[in-house]
Amino acid sequence: MKKRFYISGIILILSVIAVGFVLMLGKKIEVEATSKVMVNHPYQVHFSQSLDKSSLEHGFIYITNSAGEKVDVNMKLINNNQTLAIINEQLGNYTVHVEKDAFESISTKTEKQEITFEVVAEIKHISSKEDLQNFFLNAANRERRYYSGAEYETVEESADMSTSEAKSNSAGSGSDHSTTNNQVEGIEEGDIVATDGQFIYSTKDNNIIITDARNPQNMKQVSKITLDQYSYPMQLMLHGNMLIVIKDQYVEKKQSSKQHFIDGYSLTTAAFYNIEDPTNPSLIREVGQDGYMSGVRKYNDVLYIVTNKTPNYWILYDTPVEEVELRPYVYDSEVEEKIAPMDIEQLTILPGATEPNYTIISAIDLNNFQNEKVEIETKGFLGGSSNLYMSYDAIYLTANNYEMPTTIEMDIEMEPTDDVSTSVTRDMMIAPVSTNTDIFKFSIDKTKIAFTASTSIEGTVLNQFSMDEYNHHFRIAVTEGHSWGNEPTSKNHLYIFNDQLEKVGEVTDLAKGERIYSARFMGDKAYIVTFKEVDPLFVIDLANPSSPKVLGELKIPGFSNYLHPLDENHLIGIGYDTKTVTDSYTKQPITLTGGIKISLFDITDFSNPKEQDHVIIGGRGSYSEVQYNHKVLFRNPQYSYFGFPVTLYNEKGEYELQYQGSGAVIYEITAENGIQIKGNLITPAKEGEQYESWEALIQRMIYIEDTLYTVSRDAIQSYDLKTFKQLGNVKLK
Repeated sequence: MKKRFYISGIILILSVIAVGFVLMLGKKIEVEATSKVMVNHPYQVHFSQSLDKSSLEHGFIYITNSAGEKVDVNMKLINNNQTLAIINEQLGNYTVHVEKDAFESISTKTEKQEITFEVVAEIKHISSKEDLQNFFLNAANRERRYYSGAEYETVEESADMSTSEAKSNSAGSGSDHSTTNNQVEGIEEGDIVATDGQFIYSTKDNNIIITDARNPQNMKQVSKITLDQYSYPMQLMLHGNMLIVIKDQYVEKKQSSKQHFIDGYSLTTAAFYNIEDPTNPSLIREVGQDGYMSGVRKYNDVLYIVTNKTPNYWILYDTPVEEVELRPYVYDSEVEEKIAPMDIEQLTILPGATEPNYTIISAIDLNNFQNEKVEIETKGFLGGSSNLYMSYDAIYLTANNYEMPTTIEMDIEMEPTDDVSTSVTRDMMIAPVSTNTDIFKFSIDKTKIAFTASTSIEGTVLNQFSMDEYNHHFRIAVTEGHSWGNEPTSKNHLYIFNDQLEKVGEVTDLAKGERIYSARFMGDKAYIVTFKEVDPLFVIDLANPSSPKVLGELKIPGFSNYLHPLDENHLIGIGYDTKTVTDSYTKQPITLTGGIKISLFDITDFSNPKEQDHVIIGGRGSYSEVQYNHKVLFRNPQYSYFGFPVTLYNEKGEYELQYQGSGAVIYEITAENGIQIKGNLITPAKEGEQYESWEALIQRMIYIEDTLYTVSRDAIQSYDLKTFKQLGNVKLK
């Protein structure tokens, strides 16, 4: 028995020694890094083991150039000392040297690490799949370390790290039928309803319905184009005898046996139909590109499509690199292989781009479209985009450039209770992120697309109307900071750039504590509406691009979400009325929106703008799509008519709302007579009806000669444009 215990003791001792020896050996250090980085952008090397926080001071980590000479760069340890962040201001090839003594825990498997990388000004064209993998691995590394809960710090400069004129589209064209309310005259934006003066083309679910409107008393649905169940029409355009349908389309990929998730292509596709005979439309061709639609424009017989795409880059960590396709896809129904990745030569990294997505731009020549050799140019740019503005010579895209939020510690003093005395605890909160806007300019010449210039500004862009080009100068209005809370930080700026996006003039710090609600550029003037409690309308003179100045300011209750030029001396604003009340619960003053407000601004005297007239439609809770979609606005220049669909609510007590009805309103708006109601097409709510019927809501209004047509999902109704007496009705199926 004693012998057995003796042997067991020896085995136990040997086991402890063996475990200690294994622990002493440790694991081999793994390194994650990319091979290229943009100049002045953080280059990050991630290690599977922590580095000693004093290793930088002791010189255990250093950088050498291609000649083997040590170079002085900014370095910092982040992510619990597992990530080395480097900023280098000089182009070239470098090597990161990490000595064994740099690591916090040293074992027999700890080895000196050497990582080579290149600092480049820009990659004008992607030269290999490796370039793409490096770009997306950078993004994946950043996100994985942040969302895993690890501490993340940006490596920007800190205390310890130094180093063709666009004409405003006023009342509408002089044609005998409606056109889309485009921002720039002559540049078509497309909409969900279109007409050629005889037939009406409208969307419903995954269908395009064609209605014969030549006899307003006897309209007929003559045909229907039904898309597949994975396609949804978003925009319609007419081009001669061709109907262009821009659709969102999903195509599922064939799944491999090793794949653990369902994958597919989310495409934006332009389907072209011959409508010489609208009763029998026929598909000519389809051209598609990867991603979700950012914007579509048609100008000078060329269709431009801009999409955003984020590939499945996160699978790089658990899928062999050779099996991952990061290039965006395109397809053409005239090509045998319908869906295929773009060629490497078609891809470019936008300067400063770090976000893991693409902006894809296509230009399609619409002349002789049925010819197989028709010009189609598609280019992909690494770097996302949000807002789009197009002039006659260029496409401008903006992208929000967010900084990663950081956590900060706060001292929270607890109120004493019977059982607990006053105490101070430590808590964490997310600090607000600051946001800049990157601007990218692309020159256009028919189907030729070329990246021209870029810049970055502080603040965010509201929408496309915050941008404009005039006399070869680009103008943009932005809001910096936030306007919410007790201590708002917001301020508003207007910047002017030359054709190379070099800033030449600015107006800054407008309406501190407020944000921009609408903007409109008219020639050498800009009109900006900001809001928090009242609505200041600013008139800004841009005649001298290097010295813009505020000429006048008007403060009134409410605000305008959309500004539309009536003539050179008058401006229409559509938004909400507001009122300030005391909240019964908090006893604090709050600002509430009321009914929809139409204002007519007289800007004849730029230094003294006036609200010449206004009307308020409905009460609190009322809304119209025109507040955020300018294409909804009905315009008829012959009668000076302006209108839009509305859904009306009113207050019922302090917090409740009561449905009043829905339909549309049309006003005559003139400088002489102000705002006069002409057509009230609102159907009052029935007894007990609490909400509007989605199917019956009017989506658009158009005119053909002297007939008004309202288009909803389930019907088209016609009215006399002078008397507004109903003429006919057709159900859409």
